[in-house]
Amino acid sequence: MLARDLQSIFLYDQEGNFVGVRRPNSKLPIEVDGTKIVILDAIGSTGLQLKIDPGVPIVYAGFGALMLTTCVSYLSHSQIWALQDGTTVVIGGKTNRAKAEFPSEINRLLDRVPELVETSQSQSHPIPREEEKQ
Repeated sequence: MLARDLQSIFLYDQEGNFVGVRRPNSKLPIEVDGTKIVILDAIGSTGLQLKIDPGVPIVYAGFGALMLTTCVSYLSHSQIWALQDGTTVVIGGKTNRAKAEFPSEINRLLDRVPELVETSQSQSHPIPREEEKQ
């Protein structure tokens, strides 16, 4: 049997030879391989199945988190430390990206440091040490 539009049903025998056409509710019998067939009704079926999977939102949430963390991993951040030991200042730092530009960035910042130190010393009043008071 073959029904293209549920208006006409084409019938074939076991060898695949065309036997005839019948409409549903025509009540006209047709003989196929020695058996009389009457088509009463045709019900359409696609073969597709709808199902519900409760784990789909969890998978989508995991995919969204993966995409978000992938985008965040492209952000660049740098850390710079300064340690003062008496009159000596030690500078260090690290970065996760742009490693070739990082030394020039630190040098640019260090070029501004002496100006900041000079202005801060001229505005502040040093506290005399115990040795200077005597």
